Formats: sequence, C-alpha cells, structure tokens
Amino acid sequence: MRAPPAEVLRDAARNQHTGESFEKALSRAVRKAQGTFQDYVDLIGKVRERAKKDNASLDDAAKALAAEP
Repeated sequence: MRAPPAEVLRDAARNQHTGESFEKALSRAVRKAQGTFQDYVDLIGKVRERAKKDNASLDDAAKALAAEP
C-alpha cells in the first residue's frame, strides 16, 4: 500500500457510509491506497482481533489501532 496502515484505517472509519459494513469501507480505503487483497486481509484480521480483545465494534477497534504509535 502507498499509505501507512493507520492512515488507511482512519480513512475507512471516517468515510464509512451510513448502513455500510466496516469491511466494505476498509476494502474501499485499501483500494484507494493502491493496496492488494492481501493488505485488506491483513488489516481486517488485525481489526477483528483487536475488536475481540476489547469487546468492541470493528470501527472502534480500527480507531484504536489507528491511534497507536
């Protein structure tokens, strides 16, 4: 990807359409950053893992991951 993963996660959370799944928003953000399907799979895996750990939604987990250094 041409953008750092944290920026892609922020973009997905910021630009998620009403009623749209986070997965779809993330897919669009990865494509916008010229990422591959593997980039998407890696990111959504990290987001799902964080969401499970924190018992949070995918959007909240993505925001938390994006805020990490």
